Amino acid sequence: MATARTPRSGSPILRLVAVRLVWTAAILLGVSVVAFVLMRALPGDFAIAAAGAQFVQAEVLEAIRREFGLDQPVWVQYLRWLGEALQGDLGRSFVTRRPVTSEIGPRFVVTAQLTLIAALMALAIGGTTGLLSARLRGQTDWVVRLVNGLSLAVPNFVVATLIVLMAGLYFPFLNLFNYTPFLADPLANIGSLLLPALCLALAVSVTVSENTRAAVLEVSSQDFVMVARAKGLRPRRVLGSYLLRNALTPVITVTGLQVASLLGGSILIETIFAIPGMGQYLFDSITSRDYPVIQAIVLLAAAVVVFVNLLVDIAYARADARVRYE
Repeated sequence: MATARTPRSGSPILRLVAVRLVWTAAILLGVSVVAFVLMRALPGDFAIAAAGAQFVQAEVLEAIRREFGLDQPVWVQYLRWLGEALQGDLGRSFVTRRPVTSEIGPRFVVTAQLTLIAALMALAIGGTTGLLSARLRGQTDWVVRLVNGLSLAVPNFVVATLIVLMAGLYFPFLNLFNYTPFLADPLANIGSLLLPALCLALAVSVTVSENTRAAVLEVSSQDFVMVARAKGLRPRRVLGSYLLRNALTPVITVTGLQVASLLGGSILIETIFAIPGMGQYLFDSITSRDYPVIQAIVLLAAAVVVFVNLLVDIAYARADARVRYE
């Protein structure tokens, strides 16, 4: 719970991190149980997907299930997987027979890079438009609110599909499906992720823009801002030292939660633009019922979301010295 108290040097942050780490372990345990049970509750299993035929002899299916340990009770499978996961072994892919960690690692880097670029775009677009809307008002405010409404109304996968169709019809020289690894060509790599990242960033930028606008308008009417203006301080100093500093705290929380949601949106975007990230890999793994891969991706995504929330809490506490977490 956040309460206004006299800040202490370092100790509140350390306590915050310690408490959040305990909660992280409990959350990840719960996520692993849900992911493990739900995947096995769906119709069909890996044996049926691997057989590839509509009518397969029961002996063949039982042999496949026995080979991968799917013939055991669900709770036995989970405890065995959990014991190995606590030792850093997330199992082997049913499809490729390779360790899941080695399969996910390169794809996680791609998804993390796409998410980071999208987050930076969302912060730049949302922060700029929100500040302009609050400061200039009038026609600028109406235009920003109209664009925000359109961006929020159209889902990101629809925007991505329209971009692909328009590029194919009017700009055939643009190869939207030519993903370039970062180590091969850093500039080409960033260029190949700009449009997909923009599709992800639009909806998040709306939330950032609207919250920035509301926070700036609220802080602008506060007494300390009016006093600073009455003293004759430069507008730039009033904006940076008084207005933005105090308007930043409510925006941080919303922004952090929205950035964490980019992971979920990347699944469809990576599939549309043929980006070899975790989203595309998760889609293929669900189709083939590759349980170890699905469980590892869900667990990793949950860990990233919890970690981002921890960073948001720390940033909030650092931005507002009155806030102390217990």
